[in-house]
Amino acid sequence: MNNPLQRELFIGFRSTPILITLIFILGLCMALDYFVEPNEDVKLVCSSNRYDHDHHGSQHAGLRFEIERVGSAVKLQMTYLNDDKDLVTVSGTGTLVEVSAPVLTYKVLLDSAVLKSDLLQTVYEPHMQETVRLVKKSINKGAAGKGEAFYIKVLEMDKTTGFVTIQLSERNALWACKIQ
Repeated sequence: MNNPLQRELFIGFRSTPILITLIFILGLCMALDYFVEPNEDVKLVCSSNRYDHDHHGSQHAGLRFEIERVGSAVKLQMTYLNDDKDLVTVSGTGTLVEVSAPVLTYKVLLDSAVLKSDLLQTVYEPHMQETVRLVKKSINKGAAGKGEAFYIKVLEMDKTTGFVTIQLSERNALWACKIQ
């Protein structure tokens, strides 16, 4: 009974438990990938600082930019700071229209925006005026009813350290943001 056909037949039966185990693990991974939806809600807090060397002392100015995504709703808030005091805040809410690849790009349409200003603030810097103009241009449901979409590109993301680098389409501004 030294038939080579029967010997090879029994070798197949010895590897069957290993194959069944591998197929079970593959099926479990596919089921987890299908049923477990990752949390796509995210809040990014970005900040930049500016120091004016002409003014001696500790007069510091900066900019804080926050992006919060909950489902398809997007909230944006840009705040101009001077000595850690809010001067001007531009807030907007909008809708996430599209997410595209290979560079993770979010297409956002603004639905409404609010401008809050310190009452003592009478002169706006050119950068502040430019931001207000861009937000007005991006409003979707305004008097004209046709706003322009803007894009947020995720250039680099490191979830282990909690930082992401984004680029805004209108000015090509780069922001390093903290994921919260």
